[in-house]
Amino acid sequence: MKKTLLQFAVFFLIAFSSPVFAQLETIKTFPSKGEIKMFSNASFVLVYYSPPSLNTYRDRTITSMSKVTALAINPSGSSFAVISDSETLDIFSMSNEDERLFKIKDTRKELKAKPLPVAVAYSTDARHLLTGNSFNEIVVYDTRAYMQQFILRGNKPVTALAMSSNNYFIAAITSDNLVDIWNFETKAIRTKLRLDAVGSGLAFSPDASMLAVTSGNKLIVYNTRNWEIFLTYESEHQLASPTFNGDDKYVAFVSGGKEIVIYNIRKNEVTQVISEAESVHSCNFFENRSTSKAYLVSNRPKHIVFWNANGLNPFYGKIINQEVDRKMNEWVKMMQGETMEEYAIRVNDETRAKQMELFAQEAATALAGNRLAMENPFVGDYNSEGGLLSINFATLTPIEIPVPASEVSSFDKNKLKFENAVYSLTENDEFKLVYLEVTNEVNNKVYIYDNIGRTRMTAIAVDSSLDLVPLEILQIASQEEMQLQAVTENVMNENKQEKLISDNTQINVHTEVIADVDADGNKILNYRISYQYEVISEEFSARDDFPSGGYDILKSNAAMSLMKIIKSSFEEGDFAKYLEAGKVVKISITGSADGAPVRGKISYNGAYGDFVGEPYYQNGDLNNITITKVTGITSNPQLAFIRAAGVKEYLSKNISALQQTRNDYQFNIEVAEERGGEFRRIQIRFTIVDAFKQK
Repeated sequence: MKKTLLQFAVFFLIAFSSPVFAQLETIKTFPSKGEIKMFSNASFVLVYYSPPSLNTYRDRTITSMSKVTALAINPSGSSFAVISDSETLDIFSMSNEDERLFKIKDTRKELKAKPLPVAVAYSTDARHLLTGNSFNEIVVYDTRAYMQQFILRGNKPVTALAMSSNNYFIAAITSDNLVDIWNFETKAIRTKLRLDAVGSGLAFSPDASMLAVTSGNKLIVYNTRNWEIFLTYESEHQLASPTFNGDDKYVAFVSGGKEIVIYNIRKNEVTQVISEAESVHSCNFFENRSTSKAYLVSNRPKHIVFWNANGLNPFYGKIINQEVDRKMNEWVKMMQGETMEEYAIRVNDETRAKQMELFAQEAATALAGNRLAMENPFVGDYNSEGGLLSINFATLTPIEIPVPASEVSSFDKNKLKFENAVYSLTENDEFKLVYLEVTNEVNNKVYIYDNIGRTRMTAIAVDSSLDLVPLEILQIASQEEMQLQAVTENVMNENKQEKLISDNTQINVHTEVIADVDADGNKILNYRISYQYEVISEEFSARDDFPSGGYDILKSNAAMSLMKIIKSSFEEGDFAKYLEAGKVVKISITGSADGAPVRGKISYNGAYGDFVGEPYYQNGDLNNITITKVTGITSNPQLAFIRAAGVKEYLSKNISALQQTRNDYQFNIEVAEERGGEFRRIQIRFTIVDAFKQK
């Protein structure tokens, strides 16, 4: 379930009771008998190389190898890839000792000599494995059967690899002090970044808007839209192992092999330096989204160390932007009973700009909470020419309130009351007062600081040049949502008359237009259409929806009603025109299950294929799952997953419009703590990429 802004505000009010930066603190260390040469982790799943073995926590050996040169864990946590002195690339299971899943060799018969693997990395969605070899190539494999997908041919050997989360780019450090940026789709070089020294590490930000590279004594952060340098940090020491935190506000890196530096990108300053008595070679931020907790993992010579990163101030600007987008998406829609004339007066470019600013101030003020209680306000200097009295704070920018000279002497900081504060956000992601009422309890007068309307919320994104979605496009989406709701109502009424579903089945539809950029940095508009059904009464769930333990979509009248709506809207309705051949469509399917335990084993007939280590998301966290005819279904996550797999199977075979588009599927699951059929539901979200591109 998504947090509301109020929940965020309450969290921050509790978490940040002091304006002083909280520091990262050690929360757990895991010892190793031998020296740790390298490690790789996916959330809490971790593997490290301590010669002569690859281990996980408490020195549990996964396999033994005399020499490991590169290591990368599958982001879903199912396996890891390792390059060793055997001159092969091996994939090992994280579950069982010495279980080699794949041994990858180059099978090209035309080669006189075989290329040797030298670098390895996974895509963040766990679907692709990238390897650099001694022939100056980058070879890309799928991660189901580790079949070769394609080869990128460069000029120099690759020493490090990374792939952006939007799957736009592969970044590769090469031995000639360059970073090659490859377009993953076109398989062409997007750009080459020149370094002053040998590159020692690279990482994309989670939102793919930035690339951090360590080179010699420099950290360089690039804007991935235009590949210009966003910031540079220089040190007296050699830097390595850059890593972004979950909301892209901080980057951490190793300095001189003895320090971990936490750098605030928004303020362009160091937040914390963690000095280690012994050498450290790697660090990595990660989040557990299920618990909303953040961590940093690093090494010491004979320890794996976990740090609590929750004290870092969040990226307030991102939270505010998300809240403003959510509210604006509803505000721009035509209200029930509103005429076109009334709508045109209420919603236009001028009113939209004002409304966005209002929502932004409301969001900033909610996030700031009772910040003044932490700021210890005090009376500052008086400007007699302007008649302005300064009110200073511990961290906030001072404000000036109009006060007659004759009343200045009555101001006592212990007898001032501050009310109705309104906040904005600065470019460096810090709060700023734009309105405040100051009551002087000595004379019972109220003095007002009012800067609303004279300062706009500062853009806080790395690249703030993205235009607002044109109003006419938003209006089109609003009208098409209304038409989709009419289609939904017609289908539901027909199915109710045929007694396929009852009034307890509810189907919700929603449209949204999202500004984005493509891999060439061009502005595009993506069209998101969401469908969801749920049966709100347990009494009717088994009749309207899946029976308990059921997963066959054809036997769920509620699910088939939803499929009928999708088929109608995609093949005959308003959305058919957006689905021309070759269009990229991202399809996110969420299956769910209630909290009733699966007793024994539910038979699986293999109708949707076998899934072994298949990536999926739960509460935003990437995981993996295995379901085959042999294993059957023994848990609620498996049941929720196979329901989502059934939806994919139906869509791919029965929606003709999706048979000509390029579809990118993502599986998500929800497992309720409560029991009852009303917690079994399906949600499908289609995102048509660059939907409004003119032909």
